[in-house]
Amino acid sequence: MSEDTPPRPLGDLLTEAREGRLSVNLGAGAPGDAIRVNAEEFVYMERDCEGFKLLIQELQRVAEEIWKRERWDIGEGNEDLHSANTLVGRFRRKAKESEDGNDVFAILEQHYQIVVDIQELHRAVAQRYMETDDAFAARYNELMAGAPPSVPLQLPPAFPIPPGV
Repeated sequence: MSEDTPPRPLGDLLTEAREGRLSVNLGAGAPGDAIRVNAEEFVYMERDCEGFKLLIQELQRVAEEIWKRERWDIGEGNEDLHSANTLVGRFRRKAKESEDGNDVFAILEQHYQIVVDIQELHRAVAQRYMETDDAFAARYNELMAGAPPSVPLQLPPAFPIPPGV
């Protein structure tokens, strides 16, 4: 990996899954207890990862719109209001392209890469199951073929409304 390429968040797990060395301990259970794996869960994970990536991209577009915004109407055009220009500059840097990389756009990009890795990890595990279980493979392929297009996940309301209000 080059210096410019950051390490993948789940890189080691991805390698283990692709090489068939990934194991999971699900806690207490008698030796020999069967673990049921169903194709639906893998398809749901695929769908939800796609939806989450679309949501992240929508949020990045909002951050970019904030960064590009020309007019803020908080007095930035008034030479006597130096703090207005300072504030606008801070808003822009916090939205995108801050010097330290601690801006909304960059943080969302990190989250996007984590979701990509989670998605690839589940794909690798599903692939291993399909190679060894024909029934799983048939069901997985059937579900994936009939899956509706992904849509962005919805953000919860900023202020949850209690039931009955």
